[in-house]
Amino acid sequence: MKYLLIAAAVVSTATYAEEIAKVEEPTEAKAEENKGHKEWPSLDEWATAEKLKEGKLSAEVLLGYEFVDQSGNGLKNANALITRTRLTYEAKNDEGFGGKIQGQYVGPINDHYSPRDPAYDTVADPEAFRLHEVYLDYTGYDTLGRIGAQEIILDNARFIGNVGWRFNAQSFNAGLVKNDSVENLTLLYAYADSINGIDGNVNYARQYHMLNGEYKLGDHNKVSAFAYLQRNDNTADVDTFGGRLWGKSEQFDYNAMLALQRDAYYGYISGTYNWETVGIEIGGEYLSGGDDTRDQFQTLNGTAHAFNGWADVFLGTGGGLPTGLVDVWVKGSVSPMENMSLIGVYHYFNTAASTPAGTFSGNYGNEIDAMLKYKICKNFDALTGAAFYMKGESASPTPDKTVFWLRGTLKF
Repeated sequence: MKYLLIAAAVVSTATYAEEIAKVEEPTEAKAEENKGHKEWPSLDEWATAEKLKEGKLSAEVLLGYEFVDQSGNGLKNANALITRTRLTYEAKNDEGFGGKIQGQYVGPINDHYSPRDPAYDTVADPEAFRLHEVYLDYTGYDTLGRIGAQEIILDNARFIGNVGWRFNAQSFNAGLVKNDSVENLTLLYAYADSINGIDGNVNYARQYHMLNGEYKLGDHNKVSAFAYLQRNDNTADVDTFGGRLWGKSEQFDYNAMLALQRDAYYGYISGTYNWETVGIEIGGEYLSGGDDTRDQFQTLNGTAHAFNGWADVFLGTGGGLPTGLVDVWVKGSVSPMENMSLIGVYHYFNTAASTPAGTFSGNYGNEIDAMLKYKICKNFDALTGAAFYMKGESASPTPDKTVFWLRGTLKF
């Protein structure tokens, strides 16, 4: 079964990257820009006008199938059929006031996966209903102010993101202020007192102060500095400080980021060469490890799926890995048709630090990812993909793992 899936997937698949770029790569909190200075409405104007009557109602239905085969755990292969339904209402007005309500339900069609049945491998999309985004905002005087449940995506989503690949995704119960008063400079501050997680639960133990400043260098290059101050009632505080530099030319894109966290550190660099409909990227990422948890870099509430392989073997970076992680990859993408895109990725994973006797050090393993995405019509798109993780050295703590997806999304 596994090898038939491998053969079928490699021949017929290859692009999830476009989905990741679409969902997880924005460099700003989700918000519309409005740099005009607006007069604050009087109480009489507010009382007599229908301030939020111009709204938009939309819906999305996502149907997904996920197969998971993880070796060595004694569990049956997961064959999960899951749906997600989202209903969204957004409203804005000429005075700059706005709001959004988005409710979603993630529901199973079968029980052939954990947590529905612990005899099967895990698919991390549990049944849940919640108001994913519910906020009010005001845009004016070169400033956006927003309060309520909201998705927040900062820089490349590595530390603060929406984990958009998972059905429940992630949002923050937060207040946010973003200002563009200084030319080429965007300043953002947000405070979150709880997080709506991908497990369908609300995490009240984590609070964040998020500070991010982004400066535009010319037409195609940007630099940012950030401080993400985590307050966790269950473990030691983890404050992350760093900076990012990214940009592009006619045929070359680059992205680099450094971060510090207690005694731990992080580095990321990638470069992409683009030629017509083809792109080739080479990149690397380093997360430190060590004997003490203070030496183990944690990725806070960002995403690992878009970075360390789609098989999600290294989701443990969220809590820090004792031996750290070095991830080197090569990625190729092509768009043979206007509505079709394909991608293939090869990852090499290694430890970043030697730890006490008996702890593994060396090659974790290798992974091959492939995906195809096709926009069938204006309102419907589909994707299929696969991830094949292969254990490296015999002492590696990571198991062989194969994952296969089929998804279709209808929007109206």
